[in-house]
Amino acid sequence: EVITLNEKKLLTGSKTEKIIEVIKAWKKIGFRHFDQIAIGHADPRYQILTKLTLAIKITSFNHTIGKTWPIPSRHHTDEYVRLVNEDMNKKRPIPAFQYSPLKDNLIDTALAGSHKIITLTPGGAKNLLADDFCRRWPINNYVELAIKLINKGYIVVISGAKSDEWILPYFSGLNIVNMVGKTDLNQLLYLFSKSDFVVTHDSGPMHLAGMTKCHLIAIFGPTNPYEKIPRRKNVYFFWNHKQYSCCPCYDGKSYAKCSDNICMKEISADDILTKISSINEESADRS
Repeated sequence: EVITLNEKKLLTGSKTEKIIEVIKAWKKIGFRHFDQIAIGHADPRYQILTKLTLAIKITSFNHTIGKTWPIPSRHHTDEYVRLVNEDMNKKRPIPAFQYSPLKDNLIDTALAGSHKIITLTPGGAKNLLADDFCRRWPINNYVELAIKLINKGYIVVISGAKSDEWILPYFSGLNIVNMVGKTDLNQLLYLFSKSDFVVTHDSGPMHLAGMTKCHLIAIFGPTNPYEKIPRRKNVYFFWNHKQYSCCPCYDGKSYAKCSDNICMKEISADDILTKISSINEESADRS
């Protein structure tokens, strides 16, 4: 049973809007009996949504209900399992995620041709409460990579949510396929599944791309990729943590104050291009 709420109103709306959203949740789940409630968000405000529920057991990443923040260096998928089952000694396989996105004529038409398709997702890395610019690969690096890929004959797609339209002026005049703000989640999965490569940084789209079979190249700096990178084949990441004593600087809740994310800036477009070329060469050798 999926219950949706307006998170924008819940977290940043007026006092009245916040109360209305909480009441909506209470109407759906209030006074219902559950074997267990697992609150997968570390922000303690989410606990309010379950205040009127009756449960044998309640677990949360927030320490006030007996849990801690996700333990550093553990993969976050393991930490979510820990919320539901504390006995981590019993190894359980992670179920494969199955999705069946409908074919999309807009995407199929835009990507028609025999050239390799590379999707870049330069935005994201923010939510209603924070804009974590420090984990975004610089937009100029994405533009430089796009130009180099176009010159090599690739179809270059840029994707993102409506809120990512700020990136568009940077790609003005380039022969790219613009999908920013034009896809819902299902269409975005379909776009990634049609792409030979997806290049992005630590963000929501990275996890979505991880659900498909594309070659995923992820760029990390402030966060630890061993906690977050999708667990499947054909996933690659760049992380210059050995060069900087401040990496990683994320404690599971917030980032260190940083005005110059050099750990991201120093990963160049040529680094990514070289990786893409080597993957293509390896694939050609195998075939």
